[in-house]
Amino acid sequence: MSDNEHRSYRIDLVYASILGLTVIMTAWCGLQHELWSSMVTFELKDANTAHREFTTAELKERQTIIIDVISFTKYMDATQNDDKKLGELYKNSFSPELKQVFDVWMKTDPLNNPDAGTPFTMSEYQSKLDSTKATEFLQRANEKSQSASNMSTIASNYVFFTTIFASVSFLEGIGRVFPSKKMQLIFLIMGIVLFSVTAGILFTVLPIANIHLI
Repeated sequence: MSDNEHRSYRIDLVYASILGLTVIMTAWCGLQHELWSSMVTFELKDANTAHREFTTAELKERQTIIIDVISFTKYMDATQNDDKKLGELYKNSFSPELKQVFDVWMKTDPLNNPDAGTPFTMSEYQSKLDSTKATEFLQRANEKSQSASNMSTIASNYVFFTTIFASVSFLEGIGRVFPSKKMQLIFLIMGIVLFSVTAGILFTVLPIANIHLI
């Protein structure tokens, strides 16, 4: 085999190696895109579930407040009418939160203290409402939505890298068209550099999805 033939053979071998690796990396990016896209679907499903639970919990909380307001109003009416039996009946229907705050509110002498307000305006009653699970469900929904958004960005980035590897294939493919060995070598080097830089950035920047997490 002559020197020219040997050189041409080595160039062809390198071309074939780069093209083969490019095909593998393109397939890898496609796989990662699908995996991350699937994870986005599951995250959005969890976010929707958490949001439904938040809506349900908040509705129950508001219903409790409405019942408390009605019971408290009826209790006050019964008290003003000196109907202690009916007043006790309404008082017993208070929610646990209102029962605890009610005793504190009564100590402020609300009948003679215009600044006493109502039990519902007291910080103790508001803090009990804020500690319900509705807030936890809303926080979980927001976290899942943000996580889905981040995963969607990662999936899109893998598509971007797929286009770059397609450019490598283009360089390597068009390089073989030129009869000049010098031009073939130039396009080969361009392809190698672009492939190496792209692969290095890919594995450095983007996280890898685990199939077992799907």
